[in-house]
Amino acid sequence: MTGSRAGRLKSALGQIDELIRIGRLGEAEALARRAVAENPLSAHAQFALGFITQSTGRFELAEPAFARAVTLDPRNADYLTHSGLCLLSMGRVPEAAARYQKAREVDPRGFETLWRYGSFLSRIGQMEQALAAFETARSKAPDGARHAIRLDVVECLLSLGLVEEAESEMRRDLDHTPNRSRYLCLLSGTRKHDAGSDLFALIEREIARPGLPVVERSDLIVRKGVLLHNSGRFDEAFKTITEGKKLLHAPSAVPAFTREVDQRIAVFTPERIALLQKLYGRSDYSPIFVVGLPRSGTTLAAQIISAHSKVGNAGELETMTYAAAKFSGMKPLNEVDAVLAKAGEKGVGEIAALYERVLRFVVPDKAQAVDKMPQNFRFIAEASILFPRARFVHCTRHPADTFVSAFQTEMNAAHSYSYDAAEYAAYYRQYRRLMRHWEKALPGRTFTLSYEALVSDPQTVIPALLGFLGLDVEEGCLHPERNAGAVTTFSRLQVRAGINTASVQRWKPYEPWLGPILDEVRRSD
Repeated sequence: MTGSRAGRLKSALGQIDELIRIGRLGEAEALARRAVAENPLSAHAQFALGFITQSTGRFELAEPAFARAVTLDPRNADYLTHSGLCLLSMGRVPEAAARYQKAREVDPRGFETLWRYGSFLSRIGQMEQALAAFETARSKAPDGARHAIRLDVVECLLSLGLVEEAESEMRRDLDHTPNRSRYLCLLSGTRKHDAGSDLFALIEREIARPGLPVVERSDLIVRKGVLLHNSGRFDEAFKTITEGKKLLHAPSAVPAFTREVDQRIAVFTPERIALLQKLYGRSDYSPIFVVGLPRSGTTLAAQIISAHSKVGNAGELETMTYAAAKFSGMKPLNEVDAVLAKAGEKGVGEIAALYERVLRFVVPDKAQAVDKMPQNFRFIAEASILFPRARFVHCTRHPADTFVSAFQTEMNAAHSYSYDAAEYAAYYRQYRRLMRHWEKALPGRTFTLSYEALVSDPQTVIPALLGFLGLDVEEGCLHPERNAGAVTTFSRLQVRAGINTASVQRWKPYEPWLGPILDEVRRSD
């Protein structure tokens, strides 16, 4: 590379880094693409392009750029860990693990590499190993980084049910940490605090702090609303949480979801599913998919099933999302027949094998695994074709209760439909339409698990669920709170309280505000 060309590249990379820093990702990407085109052997340029496209959620575009960066500079731990994160975000867990392991080999003493490795372990539910990695990273890290690592330690402790240890970590650091807002949100959920507690006053003061990022302010206002709920001040609670959700200015998710449901129903007719399964369904693997809307009891269902000696919990993986995208060749669903014909039995089998490898990697010592990503309800057709022996546990709960539970939780923008009752009712209508279609298209493959029936009569419902899955009843399944596995969802503390009816009809105090949802229930009855 000539001196002038090297100088231009250095200048471009500096500009790219600055544009990334100030959030002008569109300009940064255009500049990175130019830098890659002019300097295809620059690992830094390839990495910058991968970093930008990953930051905008386009993992399929990011992965090749990261792969080229790693090939060009295989001893750069930063490139390796970011590549690993990209693969993990696509659900390609064993490949991600290899990247993280290589990063540890090339940078055995670096606290950042170990910290990122801990994050990987926590994402796949290996919380005890993640906690050990975080603790070691924290011992090596400079003061500035220890606050961020401590937050990961806290999240790990909560996932393992070690509430007192987590509270101690947070309160010890509360007056000094840049993560104060997050700690207050977490502390508000560790016990049943109310509006008379010292925590409520701390949350109010934090909300009033100038310069607080919008998402943090929204989360704190939501938690303030929950503490008002715990005090029985329901009118104030609902209005407060609504105020917090409105800060996020989320666009409606319903139009795009409606189009997706229309397309899935049109493409995956019962006849076509049967035909595609006959043509391509060769796998003997039998995963268990636990699906439903968030807060419908999916975590509890997964804990019950994975308490069985033959079953492990793979947690919430992105792998089926990736497998479904590969199934359709990243093309519109109405082209799926042509895509599959081109891939052939071998190509489709490779998609099934990829998914199976991931679950066997995450759950290596069990005959079966539970994939409890709730949103996999969208991909039941693809999953049933890839895995003719798969079973689907569809978790249902009164939609007003699922709404109130999601509404009172710091749900991210992917679940913006849960920010408003009318929006939720419209989303729920499409979800139910799709699930009714799958149940008709796949008779006998889906078990509808009513949350209300489960918590009111577990001694009857749990044996029926296990029987559907071909499993004998074991004592541990009747007591999922004893399941030692980590729980990484918002329900992590509730499921450790044991099966109870405390959350049934939680919506009743909010009935005046839930008209659209209750109307939808009446329509569907």
